[in-house]
Amino acid sequence: MNTRLDPILIATVRITRNFGSKRRDQLERFLVKLANGKPAEYYAQHIKNLAICFFSEKEGINRILAICTGVENLVVVAPARGFYFFENPQAGRNLRRLTIRLENCFRSFPNFNHSCFSNLTHLHLLDEYDDWPAYAGWGNLTSLTHLAFSCASPDETRSLVQTLPAIQYVALGHYCRGERYNETEVDNSPHIREVWGVRAVFFWKIPEHDWERGARGGGDFWDVVEREVKRRLEDVSADRKDVLADGKDVLADGKDVLADGKDVSVDGKDVSADGKADAPTKRSKKVKKKRPRQSTVQARA
Repeated sequence: MNTRLDPILIATVRITRNFGSKRRDQLERFLVKLANGKPAEYYAQHIKNLAICFFSEKEGINRILAICTGVENLVVVAPARGFYFFENPQAGRNLRRLTIRLENCFRSFPNFNHSCFSNLTHLHLLDEYDDWPAYAGWGNLTSLTHLAFSCASPDETRSLVQTLPAIQYVALGHYCRGERYNETEVDNSPHIREVWGVRAVFFWKIPEHDWERGARGGGDFWDVVEREVKRRLEDVSADRKDVLADGKDVLADGKDVLADGKDVSVDGKDVSADGKADAPTKRSKKVKKKRPRQSTVQARA
């Protein structure tokens, strides 16, 4: 294998059980590859996206997870219990995206206390809705922006989302094999938005195999969620602008009313001024009558 090509090929690894062929072929072949003479650090460095689906051999899965400690995008969908990934303090140091049933990964009660959870941006939790609300350590998910539940109820979801400081998108639904994300129905009914909020998008089906497309740079169901939330927020913004515009119209009408009131008041002053103008404003002076002067002739006579 070309030493330059191999790191590219193993950057994204998806191990899925093919029920139509040998039951353990993919898992066994990958375990052989991991033991082909390269040091464990090589795989820890180059395997960035890893999905292990529908295998119940926990010993083999634990061996893979113990080697691929540098993975950034991890999916573990398996019925087996007893994965020891989170018991390794060095595991998940680069982890950003995680899809998992958390109850299968702990010998005791599931929690988010491992240091890797503080770096997670995307979490898809496959646990049942009556289990995950009781998990400890939700406060450690300080970088989480995308949260998906396979099972959830409105009350627990709303109260949880309010405690996550960076959360922007919430997806709800069930994984369903064989469905493409662009064929998935997004329920945007008004009552759904009222109950779950603007940022929560409900899927009737969340596809499973779009993970690999997303890991390789293509679209996945999160693109659908982001577009839907963006559209909703734009609608809310437009509604607010309309309300503000209506408020300005009301204020403008109020100003007109006030202006009309001033006009009436001015008219009142004019009427009062007219009244003052019609009434006498000065006292009339008394005219003194002059005595008629006697002529000199009459005086002498």
